[in-house]
Amino acid sequence: MGDTWLELAAAEIHQRDLIRDAERERLIRMAKRSNRDAEREQLERVAKRLYREQTWWQRILQWLRRNNA
Repeated sequence: MGDTWLELAAAEIHQRDLIRDAERERLIRMAKRSNRDAEREQLERVAKRLYREQTWWQRILQWLRRNNA
């Protein structure tokens, strides 16, 4: 237990740095995940809009292609 105050301070600062780095990594992962979710939601909205814009005969042709593949 012969640690000096300087060694104890350095250990505490190092521990704080590790905690800060881990929190930063967690926030980065969360931001990436939310970006992927936002991109997926945007793609779903575009797909729904494109489907709504199709005419009835385009939907029939699409259905035929899907079922005859």
